[in-house]
Amino acid sequence: MKQENPQIHSGKPGDEAQLTRLNQEFITAVKTSNMAWFENHLAPDFLNSNADGSLSGRAEFLKRAALPIQVGDFAVHDVLVRLFGETAIVHGRTTFTQADGQAGKGRYTDVWAQQSNRWVCVAADVSRG
Repeated sequence: MKQENPQIHSGKPGDEAQLTRLNQEFITAVKTSNMAWFENHLAPDFLNSNADGSLSGRAEFLKRAALPIQVGDFAVHDVLVRLFGETAIVHGRTTFTQADGQAGKGRYTDVWAQQSNRWVCVAADVSRG
């Protein structure tokens, strides 16, 4: 579903640029299993909806994120940052090569919130098609 003119609500000046940077850092952390980044940027009550339909808390997500990524050529496209005051939603599309060499694709939605004057990721949802 393509949304022609998404409603973007403004946050503070610089929020969209900061969230765009944080999104890219999140993707890089996934690719490199950068646990220090995740420890610093995931909320204590972070939840992740996995592509298999299961739900993981922060500890389980960190355990999985510590493992090397199981796909190749992982890339992100069509990132959309939507601000709602002290909350933001980041949408993105992914492409990758699966272990069997087949092309793969997916989408993700991350929810960010301002806590103690900084953005933290409070939830993520991953799908693969």
